[in-house]
Amino acid sequence: MDPIQKRAAGRPRKQDAFLDPSVIVEAAWLLVEEDGVDALTSRTLAAKLGVKSPALYWHVPSMTALHSLMVERMLSESIRNPADGETWQAWLLDVGRTQRRNFLSHRDSGRIIAVAPPTDVIRNQVMPMLMAPLVSAGASTEDAVAAAGTFASFILGWVIYEQSAEASSYIASMVDMTTAFEFGLGALVDGLARRLSR
Repeated sequence: MDPIQKRAAGRPRKQDAFLDPSVIVEAAWLLVEEDGVDALTSRTLAAKLGVKSPALYWHVPSMTALHSLMVERMLSESIRNPADGETWQAWLLDVGRTQRRNFLSHRDSGRIIAVAPPTDVIRNQVMPMLMAPLVSAGASTEDAVAAAGTFASFILGWVIYEQSAEASSYIASMVDMTTAFEFGLGALVDGLARRLSR
């Protein structure tokens, strides 16, 4: 996967004014859906958008930054605040199911998430949204961080397994994938509930 080189000085051309990070992220996902993450390069992305590669640099300085923005969009779409009267356990179960469904709807998302550094939005909005209900339930900030990291690691690891043809076929030969996911997610949430009740 080629890094996007340091962008050239100067503003984008008028004909490239339609570009912004959200347009670039959308095109990147479309390209991945069609040909897989290995086909996502600055050259193929620019061709997909009908622009020259330097036009991308103004908005997204590297492929690493692009991967992070792609993950940011998926996470932002798959997390919410608890509804009135909803327990944190029910909320976390729903968020886990939503994240799995959303991640699996994007080809190679597990591979992208695994290498993408967190953006400021993920650090300052998504992560706090994941921690807040746990803190409200009595967890310390340190425990909430650990719980959120454990939760995220489980979802990511599961999605990577499901997106691997070999791993998913092996698991599916013994148990339904959704049934197995629900078992693991439920065990994780039950374990967190017991730890928080101490």
